[in-house]
Amino acid sequence: MKGFNKILAVVNVDSSDETAIIQALRLARDYQSDICFIDVIKPPGHWRGALTKQQLSDEDISGFIEQRRLAIEGRLMAIDPSAKANIVVDLGIAFIQIIKAVINDQYDLVVKCAEKSDWMGRMLGSEDMHLLRKCPCPVLMLKPQQTHSFRNILATVDINDASNEQADGRVQAQLNQQVLEYSATLCMPELSELHIGSAWEAYGEDFYRNGLFSRLPEEQVDQFVESTEKECAAKLEKLVDQTSSVLGSAAVQYLEPKEHLVKGKPSIEIPRMIEQYSIDLIVMGTVGRVGIPGLIIGNTAESILEQTQCSVLAIKPEGFKTPVA
Repeated sequence: MKGFNKILAVVNVDSSDETAIIQALRLARDYQSDICFIDVIKPPGHWRGALTKQQLSDEDISGFIEQRRLAIEGRLMAIDPSAKANIVVDLGIAFIQIIKAVINDQYDLVVKCAEKSDWMGRMLGSEDMHLLRKCPCPVLMLKPQQTHSFRNILATVDINDASNEQADGRVQAQLNQQVLEYSATLCMPELSELHIGSAWEAYGEDFYRNGLFSRLPEEQVDQFVESTEKECAAKLEKLVDQTSSVLGSAAVQYLEPKEHLVKGKPSIEIPRMIEQYSIDLIVMGTVGRVGIPGLIIGNTAESILEQTQCSVLAIKPEGFKTPVA
């Protein structure tokens, strides 16, 4: 079963939202993880206001950093007096410094509260999207003010043959397995309800039904669609069986996952599932061309993220290379 040995939690002293702190402490307790809290502030050259009217000494900067570190420590003590965690305050561009910390100290989970973005009602801001695209380890992006445990978790898997390339197929199969394992791992401590969701399409159906020169008899097209649905259903069952062999059949039977296999585009059907089943955490694989630095979240995944207002755990495939040095 997947676990989290080292957690890096991103905090912002300037925000009153303590979601990331509360959820990170909960995860560290559940999995007996080491935890570090990091706050990244812009370097002095980016500061505005009265501070820039005079030359800042190294002592001034060190004092400012120490103030922020003490502020984080105070918040931790207020939430959990027994909490033991490292606290780091760094200078630089936030997502870059976070990713560098992940690489240097081998964290296996980043926890962050999403930026409050008003543009088109999106929850995720540009810094968040940079982190989701480029961080090499799983990223748990939390909905603001979601301090309760996750009650309903949706594991999204892709069982359609969207690519004919064997390498891409292997990447997707591996991601599907990871998504289910991480989802089950997160469900167990809090007794969350596990949903497994997938959307399928019979590629070419509209072309065969309505094409000017390619129209086929309705009965033949119906058989093609029915065959595709059965194939996808069989793949989903096989995936769940494989997960049972990894986690143990007792664990899967205990969770009693609810499977949802629907016809349609994932970018439309997955957000519908989130709303229909009151999902507060979606676990998704962010698949792309492995081996090309930074090329990871595709159009479908980004479309889902733009529409969702719940927390997200985004997982990278093995072999992903971050563009951050």
